[in-house]
Amino acid sequence: MCLASRVYRFTAVLASSCLLVWGCQDRIFDNPFDPMAEEIPFEVVAVIQTPASMPFGLTWDGSTLWNVDAATNTLYSLNKMNGSVIDSMTSPILMTTGIAYDGRDLWICGASSAVICNVNLLTGEIQKSLNLLRGTFMAIAFGDGSLWLGDISSNTILRVDPETGEVLSSFAHPGVEVDGLTHDGASLWVSDAQLLTVYQLRPDGTTMRSFLSPGQFPRGLAWDGRFLWNADGTQKIFQLRLSM
Repeated sequence: MCLASRVYRFTAVLASSCLLVWGCQDRIFDNPFDPMAEEIPFEVVAVIQTPASMPFGLTWDGSTLWNVDAATNTLYSLNKMNGSVIDSMTSPILMTTGIAYDGRDLWICGASSAVICNVNLLTGEIQKSLNLLRGTFMAIAFGDGSLWLGDISSNTILRVDPETGEVLSSFAHPGVEVDGLTHDGASLWVSDAQLLTVYQLRPDGTTMRSFLSPGQFPRGLAWDGRFLWNADGTQKIFQLRLSM
């Protein structure tokens, strides 16, 4: 996909995000699950505000949440208790959409190219770049020794070797578009803003369960070892306790 096409697709995504958020202001999404359902999939433990005007990717680094602002290409480190900004840096990738923590540093991806970067957690300096040659990546996660990337151009999730950039495997996303991605140590969690749905998937792509998102435009996902976090297009980040 050429850069012009990527820019057009990215702009269209941003435009649809703005329209959907504007058009849903009178709807209540903080308690979105069907009251007639037999099982409540999660409890909203807390909600914090993000300074990101267009929140996309989200990750947990062991002490803070990192949230991508696609509008300003800024990476924010946030206090999980109140959303206050602990640190921020400018992303070296244009149209940044995804962010992941590998146990030491950050990985970022963007809709501008098929290049993903490993950047220093403290300085933002690029430490490694991997060119996957093709793909438009909206989300990235790290888990089980691999990078996981959501490619909206093919609606697939790729498992990638973080050392070589080799695509180890891939599978089709069960929804319409991968908008957020995280790994909890055993399974993948995927958000789909078009369907207002969050999926739990096995590493081979098998769907374990799915449920309506806590917000009206679900994007970035993060797992902190106990809770699932979901950044929404309305500048809210939801802390979710999942029913198992």
